[in-house]
Amino acid sequence: MSSNKRKRSSTSVASTSSRSRRISFPIDVDVLPVYYDCGDCSCVCEFCGALFWFTERVLQYSRVNHPRYTHCCRSGDVVLPNPITPPNVLSRFFEDDSFMRNVRAYNSMFSMTSFGEKVDEEINKSHAPYVFKLYMCDTENEVVNRIRAFREDNNVVLSADIVACLSDMLTANNEYVRTFKTAKEISQSMSLDSYAVRLFNTVPDRRYGPPAAGTLGCIICGDDVGSASYDVVIYSKTGLPQRISKLHPSYMPLMYPLLFPYGEAGWSPQLQIHSQSFGRDKNLTNNMFYSYQIHDRLGVYSLLLCSRHLFQQYLVDAYTCIEQSRLDYIEHHQQQLRSEYVTSIYDALSRGDTDTQVIGRRVFLPASFVGGPRYMYKHYQDALAICRVHGKPQYFITFTYNVKWPEYRRYTSTIDQGNIQDRPDIIARVFRIKVDALVDFLKEDKTFGDVDAHLYTIEFQKRGPSPLSFASLGCIAV
Repeated sequence: MSSNKRKRSSTSVASTSSRSRRISFPIDVDVLPVYYDCGDCSCVCEFCGALFWFTERVLQYSRVNHPRYTHCCRSGDVVLPNPITPPNVLSRFFEDDSFMRNVRAYNSMFSMTSFGEKVDEEINKSHAPYVFKLYMCDTENEVVNRIRAFREDNNVVLSADIVACLSDMLTANNEYVRTFKTAKEISQSMSLDSYAVRLFNTVPDRRYGPPAAGTLGCIICGDDVGSASYDVVIYSKTGLPQRISKLHPSYMPLMYPLLFPYGEAGWSPQLQIHSQSFGRDKNLTNNMFYSYQIHDRLGVYSLLLCSRHLFQQYLVDAYTCIEQSRLDYIEHHQQQLRSEYVTSIYDALSRGDTDTQVIGRRVFLPASFVGGPRYMYKHYQDALAICRVHGKPQYFITFTYNVKWPEYRRYTSTIDQGNIQDRPDIIARVFRIKVDALVDFLKEDKTFGDVDAHLYTIEFQKRGPSPLSFASLGCIAV
């Protein structure tokens, strides 16, 4: 392509639209002097008020002056209550930079669950208690015990005054904390030798306020301990941790008490949506629930979105829940995937194996499971088929995100947050917009000629203090 054509291209796209504009830089070199700016995040979902960029619209349902979005609430099918206004003391802590630098440590200190792992019993023989014991035992020395247990394995110095304020705040507002501490008080007043705390699996619908007293759990003793089946039962004398299912509505509020100070229930299989297109209720999936949570909305303050590093930890935990739900669905629907024709039993019979102890049932992941071996192999075969028809890629382009992009700066000023690295979801959204714009530019502008086919992959790597996102793009041009 000649330099004259490049100059004409840069001039024709120098638009200053608020939705999508390209800014020309005052340089005269033999490169494309154009920066693609995807505009401000000023579009609002008409159903839930979530903020979007104009280019994120669903083209099938959108018009020029009426964009539609489905990633937040599925066009109004998902209706969840807005976050409750947090206690004043917690809001002030979230505005303190020194507190936010250690927000994960403070949350871990008050967390009532921990990630599943093999428990080393030698550790618990020391003075470091299990998380439930900090609520159910020795409540008189709670602050000292928390700081001492945390400093054993960490070099972070935490404030005893902040720990005392958080403890009082959770005791006054969190129903789970009150339930555990009430169990301790009842056991002392009634001289109970053993008791347990049940966390209910079915939580009443919350639309207009925090959970009421007695709606999340109860204290039981005597023969009533094993009379009913609940998901979570914490005993006072066993000394063993109780595994909490990801399907339990108490999973997230027990793990993140600073993000849910009132003990708001998380996702559960009982949640449903009313699909206007089908006219019947459908199950609310994990993906729908967490996608609704992580969107900024006009006039709605969310502790979750302002929690910086704790928000990143929450995203990882939410992703594991979504992935595990997908794996559970695949495991329980193997018959629909026709896995009986590829199970190891047929292979064992063909080899003449008759010992049933060495024959098991395998769970096969279909090609639709993202990241699975069949998924990767399918895309690998598609890439080879494209190369076989059109030839080898002639250009290999690496496209990396930049934290100094003006879109990030404008968005952080809109939501009143200082560092875009605290919002990896926004980094990924803008990066995806940029990658799609680059592909469209190469095909429409024909910088390297006519593009017959293109392949690209997006990778995320941990480099330094922030994750690195880059796209590897291969173009086949003629």
